[in-house]
Formats: sequence, structure tokens, C-alpha cells
Amino acid sequence: MNNILYPLLLEPTIKNYVWGGQKFSHSLHNNPDPSQPVAEIWTIYNHNRIRNGYLSGKTLQDLVRNFGTTLLGKFYNSNSFENFPLLIKLLDSQQWLSVQVHPNDDQAVELEGKEFNGKTEGWFVLDADPGAQLIAGIKPGMDKKTLASSIQNGTITSHLQYHSIHKYDYIFIPAGTIHALGPGARVYEIQQNSDVTYRVYDWDRPASAGRPLHIEKSIAVTDTLSQGQLNQSQDLPYQNIFTCQYFSLDLYQSAGKKVELNPNHDSFHALTVIEGVTEFISSDAQFSLNTFESVLVPASYPSYQLSGNYKLLIGSLNSK
Repeated sequence: MNNILYPLLLEPTIKNYVWGGQKFSHSLHNNPDPSQPVAEIWTIYNHNRIRNGYLSGKTLQDLVRNFGTTLLGKFYNSNSFENFPLLIKLLDSQQWLSVQVHPNDDQAVELEGKEFNGKTEGWFVLDADPGAQLIAGIKPGMDKKTLASSIQNGTITSHLQYHSIHKYDYIFIPAGTIHALGPGARVYEIQQNSDVTYRVYDWDRPASAGRPLHIEKSIAVTDTLSQGQLNQSQDLPYQNIFTCQYFSLDLYQSAGKKVELNPNHDSFHALTVIEGVTEFISSDAQFSLNTFESVLVPASYPSYQLSGNYKLLIGSLNSK
């Protein structure tokens, strides 16, 4: 097999959940049912298939297994080369999503088994309707006993922290933070590659429409002190949005000036354009990325340039 990696274009995974909208529909070429709402686009995902170059048809997971740190980089701190460590999504929420919480790594192993890991995530607001909100954290002074009582008697919503959101706001949601996304919000989400979710409350939807709650596990993993802090991004050429032990997220924006970047074998770069069009230029590749399109640049890839009028987010692994 050719052992040279190149910028990878992935076939996104589309989730047509009922709570989604139509804001992303125009940017999709592979929507299986355009009449259905598009709730989530999984742009960088373990099981997405490569759609360019000699690796076309392979999954991202195949590449992790075959290329290891050549793809992932030196900052990848696990001996297991089984799964891509991050999941990047675009969400279009037209209903309140279930109020939920995720465990940290140790809690996930304790509650689910040694093959599981926790989930820390972050949201970057792509757009928001007037009055749109999200939930992050619970009000100060609440202990786990009171939390348990409020979940069981259905009063939990009066104890949650609501945040009004606007375009290009962002919020970091560490494991243990109760959270939910409200209607009228389009967000970019970066997270650990984990599917461990404990639902706290589902807005009194009937059992046939909602999903099961996980009250005991939710209480066990909730950090009652974790509030979540909403921030507004700045109009700068570059801004680090957040950095944690699992990932970093950076915002780049340009009005025609070229930017040169280099993974330097440290980490892959997961680029997602959130506004405008980006021209990707390197010694052996040149192509355009439109709004809401992504490319995964391997950690071993040499320097490359970005040009055009755009805003884009780059997710990567962090050395910490």
C-alpha cells in the first residue's frame, strides 16, 4: 500500500432526526431524503468514508488502524489505534434537545466498562434565531440530593442555567456538566469520540417520542459546580477558542490574505469552513472548500496555505 497520506475529504454522515431543520440541506450532495429535516452532519467521524485519492472508500477508522500516528500525530496519547479520537458535528436544532450529562473517562469505565471513555465537548454557535438559548450547568447552591429530588419530581428545569446565544458565541462543556441545546440554534460541536450519554430530562415528551432517562447515572456523574461560561468570539485573524486535554479548537478568518499552517507531526488538522470559501493550497494539492465543508489534514502532511474570504474552525489534539 502506498504509505503517503494527503488531505482527506470525507463523505459526511447525515442524521435526519425529527428535531432538525433545513439550514444545512443546501450544502449537502448526499442527503438520502431531502424532504426530511437535517439534524446533524457528522463531518469528521470514525466511520466516514474517504472520497478522494487512492484511499477512496476506506473509512477513517481503517486509516487510524493502518497509519497510526502518521495520521494522528505525536499528541495522540493512547496505545490503541482502533478509533479516531474526536467526533466533529454540525447541529441544527429546532426543538429543545434532551437535558443530558456525560461522564468523565474514569466514570465511563466504572459505569459502562473498560472499553468506554467519557465525553468532554465544546459548541461554537454558527447561527441563532432571536431568543435562542442553551443550557449549561445548574444554579449555584444545589447539591446532589436536591438535584436528585428535582429530577424525580420534574422540577429540574427551574434549577438549570439558561444562556441566550448569538452567532459566533462559544461554550466549553466538560464532562459532568448538565447541558442542552434549544430551538433555533445551529452549532459546530467538537467532542471526544464517545457515545456515553445520560439523559436527565426530556421535556415531558411521551415515552414513544422521547428516549429513556438515566436518573441514577446522571446524578452520579454530574458536577454540581460546573456552570459553563458562554463567550463571544473576536474579530481577529486567529483566536484559540478552547483547549483541553482532549482537543484544541482554533478560529481562523481572512479577507483575502494567505495563511500558512503546518501540522508538524504533532496532530492532524480537522478544518471546517463556517463562512465563505477557502482555497486549500499545498505542494501537491489545490481545491476549494465551501461553507460547512471539511477536510482532514494528516499530522505528517507538510505545510499548506489557506486563501480566500472565510471563517473556519480547526480541531486538533492537544499536547496536555
